[in-house]
Amino acid sequence: MLWFMAVSTAVSFVLVAAFVPESPVREAGGRMDWVGGVLLGGGITALVYAVGQGSHWGWDSAEFAAYVAGALIALIAFVLVERRVAEPLFPPAMTRRRPVWTVLLAASVAAGSLSAVGVVIQMLILMPKIPGVSEGLGWSGTHNAIVTSPISAMIIVAAVGTGVLARRTDARILLGTGSALTVLGYGIGTQLHHSAPQIVGMGLIAGLGTGMVMAIVPIMIIEVVTPEEQALGNGAQTLGQGVAQIVVSQLAFVVMAQHGAIMHGTQFYLDTGFTNGLWLVVGCCALGTLLVLLIPRSKRLDEAEVGQAA
Repeated sequence: MLWFMAVSTAVSFVLVAAFVPESPVREAGGRMDWVGGVLLGGGITALVYAVGQGSHWGWDSAEFAAYVAGALIALIAFVLVERRVAEPLFPPAMTRRRPVWTVLLAASVAAGSLSAVGVVIQMLILMPKIPGVSEGLGWSGTHNAIVTSPISAMIIVAAVGTGVLARRTDARILLGTGSALTVLGYGIGTQLHHSAPQIVGMGLIAGLGTGMVMAIVPIMIIEVVTPEEQALGNGAQTLGQGVAQIVVSQLAFVVMAQHGAIMHGTQFYLDTGFTNGLWLVVGCCALGTLLVLLIPRSKRLDEAEVGQAA
């Protein structure tokens, strides 16, 4: 598997170098915001660790309260630092504009939730079936790849189609529709996830939505920022999406662990745990869908000024 990832990455690098035109837009200079990075990373790490240990410590324990308080202090300090450094991770001047921050918020929640859903789905598919202990499907990695390949194909087709539609359709409609489809797909999956046909049925609907969301997010960033801000805007969205993915993934582990058992140091999950984990994902995807309503009308992709080589 790791060799496949290495080879595919190398092939992708060659394809990008050969066929993707270089952008003439350049940001002068560039310095890493180390203080901001440490504060943001430390704050998120403390928060995620607290959520993961909350069941063990007790949600009203001093340890949980201390880690959450430390996380909040670090994140508040991060906001203050970003207002003062010359080259912040989250440029305040850009993120204060409503079209930008609303797109960043909705896109990060929607895409981050979809990135985290793999935690639930892969555990459900690969964990063994042990009566009274574990109620996964127990598939092998090869069987998993074969059965779910139509879902991967659907994601690719949806992404390509979304790129075409983005030139003539309001991006908010595409993001909202894609996110709503993931709610529908995984909502069905909360009840129907016990066989290969059910997994494929859930995945095809959610895969259609996933492809739409993942394709439209960078396009929406292009539509609301200037060419000089595109790298910063996409970087900020990637950072926000990563934070959402980490938090939702950790919450999924906590939710699933409420219905399971630990044997020889390994956590197993019952069917109720998988169901509740999927409900968590459905709720997060629904939140991403609702946040689309905050985004004001912006220029379509064919109207936007982009930093693309002639």
